[in-house]
Amino acid sequence: MRTRARATLRAVNRSANFDARPQLAATISPLISANECADTREALAWASSVGYRGVQLSATEPGLRPRDLSNSARRDLAATLGRLELTCSGIDFFIPPAHFSDPVHVSRAFEAVEATLEFAATLGRAPVTVALGANEQCEIRHAIAAAASRLGVGVHLPVVSLDDAAAIELPFAASLDCATVLGAGGKPEELVARLGARLGSVRLVDLWRSGLRGAILEPRESRLDALALRVALEIAGFTASPLVDARQWANPRRGLEQVLQRWNALIPA
Repeated sequence: MRTRARATLRAVNRSANFDARPQLAATISPLISANECADTREALAWASSVGYRGVQLSATEPGLRPRDLSNSARRDLAATLGRLELTCSGIDFFIPPAHFSDPVHVSRAFEAVEATLEFAATLGRAPVTVALGANEQCEIRHAIAAAASRLGVGVHLPVVSLDDAAAIELPFAASLDCATVLGAGGKPEELVARLGARLGSVRLVDLWRSGLRGAILEPRESRLDALALRVALEIAGFTASPLVDARQWANPRRGLEQVLQRWNALIPA
């Protein structure tokens, strides 16, 4: 079965004219939080140097909050990405989900989401991931949908099961976090196959047997069937870059390097 899976991937890859780098994006905020990179510029340079194609930004990270970025700063960021041959795979906007329904916070939460959508529009209309329940029907959901449609930016909502995706329609799409799905007793590769066109992004992160989030294919720890996931993504026609999500990792820099190597090694040359 695994031999056939690898053959399928090699056939797909030979038929495509694609970048020699693995089609992966990396979260860069963990590098800064862990003091492994001094700032965003250094984190971007590092991601490019080790072979990532894309990066995921965080709109709540100091220096990347939309309200703090002038038009000049946004142009400079876009130019830096271009110079480093990186794409912006998306922007995370993670605040406590309760803020989207709490009357005290909801107005400010929407303003911040709208500012993030506008920021994303200047970076190639990168999708924005929001910690809003995929099935949650509330006033702010409709306002976010209207703003996203106006700007031509997709909004990704976390899903753990197929039921979570029942109410998803454009401009929304499903964001699948592999560790979260594993923690709920699911199989990410099966959920990828069942979501189909509703799948917007995949967070490539394992849930280790110790209970920690970490890099894929970790000896004696790994639970994620990375090869099955990769095959499922190819068969589903998923064209975005899977996102290596290093949040909460003990050593994000080393882990990000390991995932690049391990993901690439799934398909021997």
